[in-house]
Amino acid sequence: MARRSRYQGAAVQLVDAKNRVSIPAKFREAVIANSDPEDFKNGPYVIIAVHPQFPCLIGYDPEWLEGEIARAETVGRPAPEDGVDPHFTKLQRLGGGGEEVSFDSTGRCVLVGWHKRKAGIGDHAFFYGSIYHFEIWDPRTLLDHPHADAMAKDACRGVMEDKGLM
Repeated sequence: MARRSRYQGAAVQLVDAKNRVSIPAKFREAVIANSDPEDFKNGPYVIIAVHPQFPCLIGYDPEWLEGEIARAETVGRPAPEDGVDPHFTKLQRLGGGGEEVSFDSTGRCVLVGWHKRKAGIGDHAFFYGSIYHFEIWDPRTLLDHPHADAMAKDACRGVMEDKGLM
């Protein structure tokens, strides 16, 4: 099996009034490299979902999704606690929480409205690589979140300062 491209680095992008934002080149290149060309018969896309733990979005390629589904289906199913089956919950989140979002050659895509609202994304979106996927944060939400990763916060401050936004 060929080695997967990784999602690394950080960037901040403008979000316009129509919810359009450009996925940074290094992330869209990884999406394309990690995907079967058959997936893109109608053009490239990324899957964007609400993060399962933090107030941000998560972006990933179709092959990563297939791996997550396979892991959820093969993991031993513990007895549900309080009537909630964690196996079902993970599959439900993967299926209902994620949307295929097409992007053009410049990476421009349209964020799904409820995703954008759920993550509190305003005029800027901070993209942060997490090796197997990437996160999309509202910069202020990330910087103010008490449990967000300190390195992500430092990277966010750095790219915001570099663009004269802080």
